[in-house]
Amino acid sequence: MKKNVISVIVAILIVVVVGVGAYFILNKSEKSIDINLASQTLSNSAPFNELSTVDITKDLLSSLYGINIENVENVLGKMPMMNVQASMYVLIQAKEGTVETVKSELDKYATQYEEQWSTYLPEQYDLVKNRKTGVVGNVVYMIIAENAETLQQEITK
Repeated sequence: MKKNVISVIVAILIVVVVGVGAYFILNKSEKSIDINLASQTLSNSAPFNELSTVDITKDLLSSLYGINIENVENVLGKMPMMNVQASMYVLIQAKEGTVETVKSELDKYATQYEEQWSTYLPEQYDLVKNRKTGVVGNVVYMIIAENAETLQQEITK
């Protein structure tokens, strides 16, 4: 009799432990980026704190980048004021279910941007070729700078 009671208690404990573990695994919050904080970090870092830049707005995102702003919650970024520098960053907070579409549109723009710089200043072209793009949660980003990898690590940690 005692063996049966102990077996039932052990079985219940196993079910509870597995259930709680599964709950935490399945409901683990996806990593995300606070685009305001990330933008502040990037804009206060070289080269963006040294360049004359223009803010990337939803209007620019649509007209210049070819990204459908119906899929965008928010955008923050900096692009060069004059076309002698290629360094830029853009952080796009995509609406639910549109991350892949926004990423695809940003990748298309990045390819066009690379083509644009391929016949111009070689050192700037190298920056564009070595850009860092990615997705964290619902944020799609692109960083073009000498230190793009370091900046990427800063905003995605």
